[in-house]
Amino acid sequence: MRSELICDINHHLDSMLDGALKVGDCPGKFNDVIEQWEIPMSLKRLLQWKWFNVALDAGLSIYSVEQIVESEDEPRFWAQQMMQIGSCINGDMICIDYSQEECPVYFTSHDTLWEEENASARDCSVLIFDSLAELMLRIAESKYIPTDYYSGSEYRETRNEMDDRSS
Repeated sequence: MRSELICDINHHLDSMLDGALKVGDCPGKFNDVIEQWEIPMSLKRLLQWKWFNVALDAGLSIYSVEQIVESEDEPRFWAQQMMQIGSCINGDMICIDYSQEECPVYFTSHDTLWEEENASARDCSVLIFDSLAELMLRIAESKYIPTDYYSGSEYRETRNEMDDRSS
């Protein structure tokens, strides 16, 4: 994970909002919970020391540390080594896959996940960005980010087609 880049981006976003995101040093009770999680150390420290203490509204919501810790759908994501870090405007979930070093970003269909009790989070998700760093950089640079699972699915198809043509 490019945690130093993500840290710099988070501080940049915080400075653009006059410190409103309160990046860094999460409250003790959340710090203690995160310390117990079985996630990569780089992600653990990013959340504890370099993440937002207030949610970021960037057309979609990037959760604060508190919101990540208290996410009610978390057990369905943990089973897939995924973590919800935000939500789209329609309630679709923004997740990262922490089983991979770069923590790729997925959008998870809330319709499918909530309506189908036995559906896994991964089966209801589409890959949007290849890394958490890419998502955060796109936010900082005010670049296009899909607004939900369905536009995300078409976005990824288009990116894959463009990549195939350039190969």
